[in-house]
Amino acid sequence: MARIFFIICLSLLAATSILAEPVLVGLFYGANHVRVTLKVTTGSYDVVADNNVIFTIATSESADITAIDGAVNIFYNSKNYSGYSKIKLLQNGAALFKLQPAGQKPSARVYEQNLIAYPYMGRLQLVSEVEVENYVSGVIEAESGSGQELEYYKVQAVISRTYALNNLTRHVLEGFQVCDATHCQVYHGKPRMEMKAAQAAEFTKDIVIVDHEINLITAAFHSNCGGRTLDADEVWSKPTTYLIGKCDTFCLTMPHSNWEKTVHRERWVDYLNTKRYPLTDNPTEQELSFYPSQKIKFYADSSVKIPMKTIREDFKLRSAFFNVQSVGDSVIFMGQGFGHGVGLCQEGAMRMARLGNGYENIIHFYYSDVHLIPRDMVWFYRE
Repeated sequence: MARIFFIICLSLLAATSILAEPVLVGLFYGANHVRVTLKVTTGSYDVVADNNVIFTIATSESADITAIDGAVNIFYNSKNYSGYSKIKLLQNGAALFKLQPAGQKPSARVYEQNLIAYPYMGRLQLVSEVEVENYVSGVIEAESGSGQELEYYKVQAVISRTYALNNLTRHVLEGFQVCDATHCQVYHGKPRMEMKAAQAAEFTKDIVIVDHEINLITAAFHSNCGGRTLDADEVWSKPTTYLIGKCDTFCLTMPHSNWEKTVHRERWVDYLNTKRYPLTDNPTEQELSFYPSQKIKFYADSSVKIPMKTIREDFKLRSAFFNVQSVGDSVIFMGQGFGHGVGLCQEGAMRMARLGNGYENIIHFYYSDVHLIPRDMVWFYRE
C-alpha cells in the first residue's frame, strides 16, 4: 500500500511540474525579419546573453535586436552587445513588452513574461515563453475576436488548450513548440480588447478534451461549416472517431454562412483544361455542377474528377462547399461556410452560446464520444 501511495505521489509531482512549464511560441511565423525593436511597457527585464546578465531594461526603454552573420545582437543605451548565440529577456515580476519588426506597420501587440531571440536560417527568430493559461487567453481573442458570450470563450479556451498541448512538438526543429499563425493557432500576445478571454481561460483552467482512450484529441475548428460539418477523412486522409460530420443549423444565419466569388470564364476554362477536364466550347449547366462522391466532393463528369478542396486552394475560396454557375463571360462560385469544415464550427458554437447552451454541451455537440478532464489527471484515467 505504501508503495502504491508513493507511486501516486510521484505521478502527481510529475503532473504538477508539467503544469508549470511554459509554452514556447514562435512569433511572426513565416516572416523573414532580421531586426526588431523591443520596448518595455511595464516592469523591467534582465537581458541575458549566453547565460550572463548584460544589462536590465526598464519601463519605456527600447532596444534593437538583430540577427547578422549567424549571431544575435542587441543595441541598447547607445551600446551594441553583439556576437551571441542566444539572448533572453527575463521578467522581473510582472512585466510587458512590445515588438516592432523593422519596415512593418506599427503593431499594438503586447507580450507578457519572457522572450528568447536567436538567429535561424538567415533571419531573427523570436520566441515568447508564456504560461499555458496566458497563452490560451491570447489565442481566444485572436481566434474569436471580441463581443462574444463568456460561454463561447470557455469553448475556445478548452479547444485551444487541447490543440496546443497536443502539438507541442510541431516546431521542435525550429527551437519552439507552436507558432503564432494559422499553421498552429493565431496568437497576438496578451488580450487587449476582450477581458472575458482571460476569465474563460481561468474558469476552464487545465480542462482538456480526450477521446475514449484518454488521448488528447486533435481539436480541429473552423469559422463556419455552411450547415454541415465534415468527417475527418472527407478533408484529410485518415478517419477519426471523434471528428464525425453532422448537420449544424446553428451557423446558417451567421456572417460567414454564404459567399460568392466571380472569375472570368476564360480563366475557368483554362484552369479546367490544365486539369485535363474535357469541357466543351458551350458548357452546359450539367458540366458546370459538382457531383458529391461518397466521401470526397468532386467537380466532375464521367471522366476526369477534380477534388473540390483542390479548386478551393487554387482559387483561394472560403470553403470547398460550393456550386459553379456560368453567367455570360463570368463563372460564379456560390458557396457556404468558411474553412475546412472539420470539428467545431466557431460561428455555430457562438450561436449555441447565445441560445444558452453551456460550454460542455457545445463541445460534445461538435466532437463525438469525448471527455473533458483536468490535464493533470490524464495519467489517472489512463490507469
